[in-house]
Amino acid sequence: MRFNRTIIACAVALLPLVSSTVLAGDVLTIAGNVGATNRPAFEPFRDAFFKYHDRGFESAYAFTEDALRQLPQHTVQANVKGWPAALRGTGPRLRDLLKAAKVPQSATLTVISLDGYAAELSPKEIAGEDWILAVDVDGRPLGIGGRGPAWLMHDTGGKQISTDLEAKWIWSAFMIVAK
Repeated sequence: MRFNRTIIACAVALLPLVSSTVLAGDVLTIAGNVGATNRPAFEPFRDAFFKYHDRGFESAYAFTEDALRQLPQHTVQANVKGWPAALRGTGPRLRDLLKAAKVPQSATLTVISLDGYAAELSPKEIAGEDWILAVDVDGRPLGIGGRGPAWLMHDTGGKQISTDLEAKWIWSAFMIVAK
């Protein structure tokens, strides 16, 4: 019993160190037609997850969770037919991310989730809504397995939207390719 308490006490003491290490890693990468870069080009061994998804790139701009949270945060209310209730997503605006990476406004975006699901957004679709990359939902951080690290969504104006429209709301987003 004493041994278990010692292990738990050590684990709790190390938690801040582990959390800061996890937060230090990139959680979202914008690649392709970017005018600003802050990470090296794709390298197959180092970038194993991108390799697994066959997503190489020459130039990219990456965001850590901390960097996403340091951008101005905006909250939207989202309501989709079939959901148990509306929810409130909070995170940076997509346009702020694109501005940081210097993505042209004429770019088409492909947003990719951890499971490989992807959706394309045209410049018109991007401009037509106030998209955010939510990192919190209903006041709780999104995590892997809970639609995190980021969830692309926009405000539904208090109405329920169809699941067809929701298909572009990529959850577990880890990469955006600008073309």
